[in-house]
Amino acid sequence: MRLEGIDLLRGMAVSAVIIYHFFVILGLINSPIFPYIHSFGLFGVSLFFVISGYLIYRSVDYSISSRGIKIGLKNYMSHRLFRILPAYYFNFAIVFIMATFIIASDYLYSFSFFKQVLSHLTFFSYFIYKDAGLGINGAYWTLSIEMLWYMVAPLLFIYIKKDRYLVLLFIMSLLYLLGLDLSFYDIIFDLKKNTSHYILELFYLSFQLPGQLIYFLAGIFIYKYLYKQISISATSKYIYSIFIIVLFIYITSQYNINKSFLVNNLFILFTVATLFILLYHSKPKWMRTLEWIGKISYSLYLWHMPILFVMNKSHILEYLSLFEAAVFFLILLFSISTMSYYFIEEGGFNLRKKLEEKIKKRATACEGKL
Repeated sequence: MRLEGIDLLRGMAVSAVIIYHFFVILGLINSPIFPYIHSFGLFGVSLFFVISGYLIYRSVDYSISSRGIKIGLKNYMSHRLFRILPAYYFNFAIVFIMATFIIASDYLYSFSFFKQVLSHLTFFSYFIYKDAGLGINGAYWTLSIEMLWYMVAPLLFIYIKKDRYLVLLFIMSLLYLLGLDLSFYDIIFDLKKNTSHYILELFYLSFQLPGQLIYFLAGIFIYKYLYKQISISATSKYIYSIFIIVLFIYITSQYNINKSFLVNNLFILFTVATLFILLYHSKPKWMRTLEWIGKISYSLYLWHMPILFVMNKSHILEYLSLFEAAVFFLILLFSISTMSYYFIEEGGFNLRKKLEEKIKKRATACEGKL
């Protein structure tokens, strides 16, 4: 059963990420509204992770419960791979071509560049987060974490039968974030407090799977225990949602909760999990545009940073006003992303269906011979 509010939530998440990156990549961080925009960057990715926690565990449950472990896992993995890989590899091919024209030749033919390309092709780029996306598409780092989660979720479903172990994993994730606050990992990761990039390195460590596991697990808990709609009116849901978002933006812009990775992530988790619970069964007619944005959100996420990168390199704000640049960006982004969705993403869906039909026909033919 398709949940109507998921695309709405995806639309909110990808919109938040795109707005944040628009300001950052085009060098608008000194804008008076940027403290509020910065909140969007914190909000968007975390909401995506809660959505993934819910949907992926739901997908594993359905596949294994209906078809058994062996066939169910094959079905689950084929759905995931055909969902992610076609659009990702096409996008990466374009990014790689762009990189060959931009990156200095001595680095282009170096082992470091080869290692980075290989890590992106195999979704291990979170191990070399400092150079994610060949310097052009930093969005790849979250896809690495997503792919790792796709591997972990079936293991949790198959081997962890008691919820107290999921709670233990949740607590361990919180302790990991607390360890960053207390500088426990400085020796392990060779971090130096007196360097200018120390906080940035801690920030990247907080975004690895151990630190982000709280969001994925929150999605699992919602799936397992909150499968019914909460009994409040649709109007009340939207009012509460707007209030939560405004409160989140105000607190994160006025108070430096980023000083504590634990406090920061707990507050973000409370915000995005509450929004998910309020809206994942909803489908407001007046938000169909946002729902459509959610439908093509994966393509939007893949393409927005390369487009902004080119706009930044071409110094577009020297030729266009901020409003004109925003309109140009949105037209280009939605044009490319829509084509990517309908020709590449849906192409992957159709290819998967054709392969599944062939497998079924072969299985039927073999049974007939026997």
